[in-house]
Amino acid sequence: MANEEIKNLIRQKRLFRYEVAEAMGISEGYLSTLLRKPLTKEMEEKVKDAINKIISQ
Repeated sequence: MANEEIKNLIRQKRLFRYEVAEAMGISEGYLSTLLRKPLTKEMEEKVKDAINKIISQ
């Protein structure tokens, strides 16, 4: 399945997708749509940066 690493990271950090989307400046629906297909390296880094931003607060 696409983006399992990202999805698992969100679960492991006990975050909600809406929190990650908010940190990225996009809607939760758009993030969910993005996660259905393989992400580009650039978008994958943006998601990981948003996750790190949230957990470092």
